[in-house]
Amino acid sequence: MHVGEIIKVFRERNGITQAQLGEGICTTTHVSKIENGKTAYSPEIITLFSERLQIDVHKEMETFQNIEKQLHNWHHAIIMKRRKAIESIKENLDSSPYIHFYKYASLYQLILARYFLFYEEDEKAVQILNNLNNKQDELTPFERNLLWHAFGIYHLFHSTDFKNEDVALQLLKRINIEEYGNQEYFYHLSVAYHYIGSKMMSYIYAEKALKYFKKTNNYLHAFNAESIILLQIGSEIDFKELEERYQNLIHDSEVFGATDKQGMFLSNLGLEYYNRGEYVKAQKCYDAALKLAEKATMTYLKRLYNYVNTCAEGKLLRKTILLKKAHEGISLAKQFNNQLYIILFKLVILNIDKQMDQYYTFLEKNALPYFKESNSTRWIHLFGRKLYDHYVETEQPLKAFHISNIFIATNS
Repeated sequence: MHVGEIIKVFRERNGITQAQLGEGICTTTHVSKIENGKTAYSPEIITLFSERLQIDVHKEMETFQNIEKQLHNWHHAIIMKRRKAIESIKENLDSSPYIHFYKYASLYQLILARYFLFYEEDEKAVQILNNLNNKQDELTPFERNLLWHAFGIYHLFHSTDFKNEDVALQLLKRINIEEYGNQEYFYHLSVAYHYIGSKMMSYIYAEKALKYFKKTNNYLHAFNAESIILLQIGSEIDFKELEERYQNLIHDSEVFGATDKQGMFLSNLGLEYYNRGEYVKAQKCYDAALKLAEKATMTYLKRLYNYVNTCAEGKLLRKTILLKKAHEGISLAKQFNNQLYIILFKLVILNIDKQMDQYYTFLEKNALPYFKESNSTRWIHLFGRKLYDHYVETEQPLKAFHISNIFIATNS
């Protein structure tokens, strides 16, 4: 940005025409050429313009040159989850007359999208990202990588469409760390690999993320990375050690006041108990995690399903209570238009009602085809195994063979 552009910004901001600015100083044509950087000018003219606009043009030049630094500080504050710094820097940026200037407009919009994702204002974030996605050729390499990263975060954690987890992985794999430099994305890449069942890749990137978070003293994100690591190695280490590590993380996150992390660790430990058939312990973890989640959120929906399903499997609550909670879940899933959890809660309800013929028919005709379409390895394996066992028990070898081929396809 040159001096003439600063003059133009403040002239337009004050509602002054070029003729009014130049009155008694120079011609309108000369004002136009100065603003467009097409002519030489004397320092005296700039001083007169500055006095008329009531600005210090040299100070404004320094302010403009500091914008990029502030933008990167804002991005860093979001990564570190420092709410006070996030709001303080945003306030300063929004008061700047230069923030929408062409040089920084895209970067500001991209970080604003991450800001909206941070506060779960997803519609605002997606609107920005979709707009910039159509202008990728105009973005710098850093901005393009930031666009893919922000889109990846949205598809991982904010989209109600379960199929978008694979989309997230493809977006995050595009990122060139040499151009981007933000190693935070290693964590999101590890989560994406976890969702598709790739334990080795998830573990590799979670380790990279943990190393980066520790180096930068980002303890809240370090909790996340450790959680992903434990999910990958849980079946390979002594369970008492795994249990102790989770309990330490639950305690530490509570000390930090990080209730979102505390709930996540409780949920993950609950899953470990559930997988081992320890339904009472799993119920206790899921119940504690559920109480830490805000109602009418995707987090609450997921934890409610885990809680209800565990209680149904372990026969830990009366049928009337289970059905009430299951119907609460399916109602919330419909509000989110989340087909995955509509299906999961329907299966739970059929199981609670002991309508097993309808259960297996729904699983065969509706649930499993959806899981296949969604490329959801976790749910294909879990419910595919149930359906396979049912076919074997009911002596339906051709259908059992078909299910075994699905397992082979998802593992190839």
